[in-house]
Amino acid sequence: MIAIFLAPVYILLNVYLARWVLRWTGACHHLCGTKAFRAAFIVLYALVVSAPLTGFLVGSPYPLRQFLLQVGNYWLGWMLYLVLAVLAVELALAVIRRARGKDFEQMQQVRRVQGGVALLLVCTVSFYGMAHAKRLYVTDYDVTLQGAGEDMTVALLADLHLGYSTDPAYIEQAVEKINNMQPDLVVVAGDIFDNEYEAVPEPERIATALASLDSTYGVYACWGNHDLSEPILAGFTWDTADADKDDPRMTEFLEKAGITLLDDRAVTLPNGVQLVGRRDPARSKKLAVQRLSPAQLIEPLDSAQPIFVIDHQPKELEALAQAGADLALSGHTHDGQLFPGNLMMRLLWGNACGCEQIRGMTSVVTSGLGVWGPDMRVGTRSEVVRLSVHFSE
Repeated sequence: MIAIFLAPVYILLNVYLARWVLRWTGACHHLCGTKAFRAAFIVLYALVVSAPLTGFLVGSPYPLRQFLLQVGNYWLGWMLYLVLAVLAVELALAVIRRARGKDFEQMQQVRRVQGGVALLLVCTVSFYGMAHAKRLYVTDYDVTLQGAGEDMTVALLADLHLGYSTDPAYIEQAVEKINNMQPDLVVVAGDIFDNEYEAVPEPERIATALASLDSTYGVYACWGNHDLSEPILAGFTWDTADADKDDPRMTEFLEKAGITLLDDRAVTLPNGVQLVGRRDPARSKKLAVQRLSPAQLIEPLDSAQPIFVIDHQPKELEALAQAGADLALSGHTHDGQLFPGNLMMRLLWGNACGCEQIRGMTSVVTSGLGVWGPDMRVGTRSEVVRLSVHFSE
């Protein structure tokens, strides 16, 4: 329903943006004001703007669907910065017009200059975001937990979003960086898939790469809200039968990749660490399965031994801390992925990204390995986390 209500807004917004660009190009050169130029621009613009919908509707062939969805994903990022640029230019023009009372010809000159600068910035920021999303960083945190235990290195990754925007070579690069850490434990905090198993490129190659992760105690994961099969249009999912959502190929993929799924259950590692993996609330609701509370999961455990919790969404940090968790490992937020989303995330989450203390518990939230929606990152970065865990009695 939200998607249906937003559709007219999306259409009207893009009509306005197209008119704005045509006005700017027309002010720049008389040839850009011709019917031929305007017709060609409108056709091309309409094809790009409708790519999210046409990609959604096209079931096959796969290359065409992939191309359309990628174009649509890129456009959503470009559109964000085009909207911000147009708002800035129109506000500046309104201020100049009110303050100096310039005539039409002078305002056209100002529009040419400001519009050109704005579009240059949009192109620069968008191309940077597209390239920056493919650059992988290693983020280091040092954590000291109360209690007895052996120092250990934990590699945390989340939000792979294996799908149309995934390059298998990028996953192989991430595996190499993690293996270079020589981790004792590897944790995958959900959103391994992007709502569609068929969208995973070369799944055997990616599974083989993940199976080569080398750690002392193994690789463990929990599901995220995107780890089910649903039709998705511009970020909005469409309901299907519960049986269709739980795609067994996703579980089989984890088995091939040597990843142990903790779905509301706990394991005790050889070093005494108790590792808990939580069900995702959104996924559980869609599949109509119960999700245990932090207290229900943690109460049966030995409070004298360290308790680590993998929880895709950092929603219940206070409850986890009160239940006795020592370390919570999460993803989901992408740190906003695109500016100014990273600023908004600070208002929505207790820990939007980074390492925070919550009532004596340490919460670590990663900005994620992959991307959701626009295949771009601006103001945030793709990362794997190297967590050096120390214990202090």
